[in-house]
Amino acid sequence: MTDNSSAQRVSTISNKRGFQMRKAAIYIFSFIFAGAVALAPAPAKKVTIEQMATAIATAYEAKTLSKLDAEHPLLDKVKIIIEHSLAEDKAKDRFEIKEFKTLEQVEKWLKKRERDEDIPGRVSQPLLRCKNGFCTYDFAGGILHNQLYLKKIAYGYRNGQPYIKTIYLLDGD
Repeated sequence: MTDNSSAQRVSTISNKRGFQMRKAAIYIFSFIFAGAVALAPAPAKKVTIEQMATAIATAYEAKTLSKLDAEHPLLDKVKIIIEHSLAEDKAKDRFEIKEFKTLEQVEKWLKKRERDEDIPGRVSQPLLRCKNGFCTYDFAGGILHNQLYLKKIAYGYRNGQPYIKTIYLLDGD
């Protein structure tokens, strides 16, 4: 009988220890999960693509694109394509293409391209529409020399939020 009662005691002790280990594991997991939830970033404010396109146009003209990095983070990189209006259709230098990781880098690059203060000037026309992955601006009034126009924006969606893929600019040359 001693062997049996010893085995029962060992079994009872093992069960208690196993229960205590499971209980400790649950507490630890709960603590880690609660900490992760508390440290998780707040969900981004829902923004429509039209709101984003308007914000980009406003910041582009004001030369404050860098301020949009926090509000509208880029998915990966943003491509900038400048079309030179005076170049021949098949000319190699008709399009100037660059990629950047932040809008702050875009802003610095655009400022370096300025010949004199505010030349070329930055202009955005009224937003015409956002459809099929592109936001276009109204150029019904034509363009002027020494101006760099916001022509269109290519966008996509991720997790229900719009993001910018490419910004197209038109150089009035």
